[in-house]
Amino acid sequence: MELLLEDLLQRWVQAFDELDSISHRKDEIRTVQYADGFRYDLEKFDWNSFPSGGPLTTDKEQITPFSPHEYGFNDKGLPCYTTYRHDHNQIFWEGYYSYTDDLVEYIEFCLTSGIPAAIQRIKYQNGRKISRQSMSINGRGTGYSRSSMSKEEIINRIKNDGFSLISTTTTFQYGPSGKIEKAFSNHISPGIGKFASYDEYAYDKNGDLDTIRTFFEQGSDRLTYCRIPENMDPGSLTEELAANMAQAVMAALVIGEIEQPIALLELSYHYSDNYYPLLVYQSAREVEEMLKSEDFSFTPTYYDDALDVDTSSFERLFAQLQQMMEERDDRKLGRIMLRKTAELLTKYQLFGEIAVTADFAAYAIDWSIEGHSNDDFQKILLECGVEAAHLEHWRKKGMFR
Repeated sequence: MELLLEDLLQRWVQAFDELDSISHRKDEIRTVQYADGFRYDLEKFDWNSFPSGGPLTTDKEQITPFSPHEYGFNDKGLPCYTTYRHDHNQIFWEGYYSYTDDLVEYIEFCLTSGIPAAIQRIKYQNGRKISRQSMSINGRGTGYSRSSMSKEEIINRIKNDGFSLISTTTTFQYGPSGKIEKAFSNHISPGIGKFASYDEYAYDKNGDLDTIRTFFEQGSDRLTYCRIPENMDPGSLTEELAANMAQAVMAALVIGEIEQPIALLELSYHYSDNYYPLLVYQSAREVEEMLKSEDFSFTPTYYDDALDVDTSSFERLFAQLQQMMEERDDRKLGRIMLRKTAELLTKYQLFGEIAVTADFAAYAIDWSIEGHSNDDFQKILLECGVEAAHLEHWRKKGMFR
């Protein structure tokens, strides 16, 4: 596995001198389509199909906001080129796909910094996928400048600072049926470092992939893939999952032996990445003390004491939500589900299992991208079932600044 990582890093270093080759890839383009996000993840590629992972259009004016990802297709109908830009700072990226019998590859460059920002590779042997390699630079390569740093300085910094490199390398093990039974992976994550995992694949009676369960070297495991039933729609899935999640949140609070009564319960999540909520509460006593000292904040300062939620009893539903978000390229579904969860907890006052204040509220939020103004935060609270009268009461108490 270390050889796979070293091979990937060598390919990345080599790509520093290949930025000019993108112009030749454009010569392969026969048709163009547009999308409102990333498409054509190599993980979905096989020699029979290459699903886009989301909708495409030939009319880029349909993309709102107007910042489309452009995809060019070769004479075989396969994506060969892509470009996109950042909505606000106008940074551009370009990438290209290449295909051979033994290797399929995607390389992307940040045009502002001039460095390869992402690489995906799948290697084949006798038509069978034997390994997968992927890496990207934290920030998609925007934090560097080849005009102020040499290529060698950039490479050494990214390799060694512990926060820049995101990588996964995987090998596949096949069973007697010719289907993948296990996959073994090594990962590098910013701030965490290296860790390993392995996947176990399970198939239904028709031989179709049903589930993938991932086991981490720390001893935990998680269902990371679950096939979605044909009759399942986003609305019914988020409703059913929210009901289950609300009960699991309740159970975590009971086990956590929290101080009662509580006034506020935050379901902290990370948009597009992690919808397993961390629970952080503020008791009535804490809120009153902060108000007296005129130091109240809805943002807790003790996330180290956050409670985890056990989702094992409804892990198939959760995995199906993750799969649906990926297939539809719609990360808002996870946010909708957690807002519905908070609405149930607020409306039913933690189902009477925990003592709460008369104006108790639960809310789901990712403070890194939302809730930065009173208006935005109050809109979130309303979505989570908080009554307008309670917001006015909090305003009079000085809870909004």
